[in-house]
This record gives sequence, C-alpha cells and structure tokens, in this order.
Amino acid sequence: SLLPFPSLPRLSFSTKFAAAYTIITNPQRTTHYLPNLTSIMLLRLVILGCLLIASAARPAVRTIRDESQWNALLKKHSTETGLPVIVDFYSDSCGPCRQIAPAYKALAKEYAGKAVFVKVDVNRQHQISGRYGVRSMPTFLFFVGGKKYKEFSGAGEQQLRQFTKMSVDKADRENVELTFESMMEFYAVNDPMKAEEDVEAVLKRCAGQAKAGGKC
Repeated sequence: SLLPFPSLPRLSFSTKFAAAYTIITNPQRTTHYLPNLTSIMLLRLVILGCLLIASAARPAVRTIRDESQWNALLKKHSTETGLPVIVDFYSDSCGPCRQIAPAYKALAKEYAGKAVFVKVDVNRQHQISGRYGVRSMPTFLFFVGGKKYKEFSGAGEQQLRQFTKMSVDKADRENVELTFESMMEFYAVNDPMKAEEDVEAVLKRCAGQAKAGGKC
C-alpha cells in the first residue's frame, strides 16, 4: 500500500485509471465516475494517476532540445551508465526519415535498458548536426564510451539493427568490472603461481589506465 489510508473500492484497473486521469485533467467530472469517494480515496487515486501517467509518458526515444542537453547526455552515459547512445539525425520533411521512424522506435523499446535512443532535428539543432558533419537524412550515429563508433546514412533497417547490436555488445565488453576476487579466480586457473601482491598491482595499474582514459 502506498499510504496508510483505507483501501479503494474493488474496481477494475481500467476504471481506477480512468477515474484517476479524470480527477487530474478534469476534476469537475470526478463525481461522474465515483460520486461516493472520500477525500482520502480521491488522494489515493490522484497518486495512482500521477504514477501511471508519468510512467506512460516516458518516451522510448528522446528528442534533443539543445546542445547542452546533448553534451550532458553523452557525458552521463560515457562516465556513469556505460550505455551506448544511438542518434537519429532527421528532418520532418524527409520521407525516408518518416519511413524508418517506426522501426527506430521499436528498436528502442527492444533495447530498453541496454542503449539510449535519441533524435536530433537537423533544422533546429544546426550546431549538433554540423559538429558531426551530418549532410543527409536520416543519418544514424552510434556512440560507445562517449566516442563515435559507427555511422551510416539512409533508411536501412537491417543496418540500423546490426550497428545497434554491435554497439551494445561493445559497451558490454568494455564495461566488465574487474575485482580482486575475479582476478584471483582467473590466475588460479591460468597462472597458479601468481602472488596476491602481483594481482593487486595489476588492478592498480588497470585503475590508473582507466582514469587516464585508456583501456585495462
């Protein structure tokens, strides 16, 4: 239970959602749905509605509003989450862009939690499209670790799917966390004579390379 309030009447989920949505968007019609609700029950429905609407409103593909948002997003996923970022440079007047849009959105839902999908309107975001030399639409860029990994132009669904998978696989490989325990298990099989001090030295060297932007 979200709150220590009396439970709602036994209503179907669809009825609760309809009532909650109406309370938020058109409170004058509240009595039409549930005329006998107490103020506490109304509050619970409002909370439920806010949660449901917020969840439903979260897009699978985000549209970049400006360059600062793009820079922040790229930095976040290169230094914090490690997720690859797939970008669709498009134009509303572009036929092939409209053609590939449903496949792009479906792919974003398929790879939810494994990659970040965004769209950049080239007519509004000249700085971003110019920064990456985008000349035709649609153009898809694939970033892993904040760096451009793949790129192609055109409405090729198969290539879009292939490069997305490659980007996700590459990000998975590069974001493997090494621990002292896993290193000891590795050396127990491959080099049983390896001392713990040597393993610690390898980990420290690895950490230093990572901080410097290198690979372990």
